[in-house]
Amino acid sequence: MKKTEDISQVLRQLRVPASSKLDERIRGEIARAAPAGPSDGEFTLGQILLLLLRKKSTRYTLATTLGLVLMAVFVLNHSTTPAWAMDQSIEALKKYRALHFTGYYTSASRQTTPLDAWARSDTTGNWVENALVTGSDVTIWTRDNKTYGYDRAEKKGYVQPGIDLINSWLGPNLLTEAARVKDYKAVEGDDPATGQKRVIVTCSLAGFEGPESLLMEFDVRTKLLVSLKSWHNLTREGTPATSVEKILYFEDLPDSVFSHQAPEGTQFIETPLEIPEANLSLLSDPKCGIAAEGMTREQACQKILGELWTAPPERVRQLCPIVATWSDEMIRGSGDPNNMVAAVLKIGGIEQTGSSKLGPLALVPCTIRYQDGSVRVNWIVVQFRETDQGTSCVVGGFRGYGLEGKE
Repeated sequence: MKKTEDISQVLRQLRVPASSKLDERIRGEIARAAPAGPSDGEFTLGQILLLLLRKKSTRYTLATTLGLVLMAVFVLNHSTTPAWAMDQSIEALKKYRALHFTGYYTSASRQTTPLDAWARSDTTGNWVENALVTGSDVTIWTRDNKTYGYDRAEKKGYVQPGIDLINSWLGPNLLTEAARVKDYKAVEGDDPATGQKRVIVTCSLAGFEGPESLLMEFDVRTKLLVSLKSWHNLTREGTPATSVEKILYFEDLPDSVFSHQAPEGTQFIETPLEIPEANLSLLSDPKCGIAAEGMTREQACQKILGELWTAPPERVRQLCPIVATWSDEMIRGSGDPNNMVAAVLKIGGIEQTGSSKLGPLALVPCTIRYQDGSVRVNWIVVQFRETDQGTSCVVGGFRGYGLEGKE
């Protein structure tokens, strides 16, 4: 793996399916955990928990994917079939904490490879607590609020602060408060293979990992997501980057399902700090951000992030131009107390540096208390711009979170 690659890029380029040894271990854990719900292709409400395990949609991570799926479900509740029972879905979701999904990923070089991923939420059902992805060349896992990657071909280990495989969990609060996306479309029809009623939802959003568009298939009878495809563009052009084909969920899974150790003696290096190419044009707008002349980078980060967390939506769009097309509700947290800031407890110092074509990058942890009483550390990327007009900076992205419990 090249030094310029990060864990998210490794995940997107898995060359083989999960190993048979992992499958054997997981089967044992599943037998003890007793999966809930029907089998033989029959899906129930909890299966909407299945989402694409990719890095945030900071880089095409699941924050974007998660948000779009949530919004599409909200749209179905209001614009397609009156049989959609959101309250029943919300009640059913409260029972489940863990999921497994399988599918395929197509790389930029058009190589299609299997994906296999496991994830579990925290006790609140709102955030991912553990995740594991395994292939013959790469394993990616989370532990102690960090994300690890090991490339067996290169015999190298990578680590970064924060949980940065799945941004957020499809919990009752998010489902209830999900907002609409402007270009959604929901069409009802029959599955030609089975004759069952389906609703096809398409939508897109520009996020921290660049543009993302989705095509989702829901079962009309169960109101559940049964398949998902995603593209790294806003128009669903070309071969899907990801195709999720199977969804399983569980009331819980033991810690041992997610445990992984790199070979003894592995030295872990920092995952490089980068910005997606697709977002650089947005971040270069001189009308966005703040002037940083006369300040150290540390001081500039403190100033822009201190303003970011309490600014009204219109100002947030200037400080962080990537969210320029987001609705006020999305920026405010969709009314969900789990996402709405109550207090900024601490803005830390610069923990990591990097660079893009625009200039230096800085990674800064922000400890936030939310209105539901939970406390999380959010790692934020600040992009500095050095031009003839002076030095300035903008908020360039989100790079994972750490769960800190409640105060």
